[in-house]
Amino acid sequence: MNVDTLAGTGSQLKGQIKEGLGEATNDPTLQQDGIADQVTGTVRKGIGQVRDLAMKQPIATAAAAGVIGLAILNSLRGKKSY
Repeated sequence: MNVDTLAGTGSQLKGQIKEGLGEATNDPTLQQDGIADQVTGTVRKGIGQVRDLAMKQPIATAAAAGVIGLAILNSLRGKKSY
């Protein structure tokens, strides 16, 4: 578990609290802020999990990055990938 995973979990929790307070006080802006914090937290937590995987399995991570890179290059050049 790294800093990104912990910060993502914290942002998710903060977002849930904001959204709940927004619902309780009937404040749509606070609800939207809470939802945005939850999405940000989910993304950051996902980044942290990918970083953890990369530390544990560097060869598999390099292979996956290569495949993704080739798929992006092929899509930019207009080739279809099946």
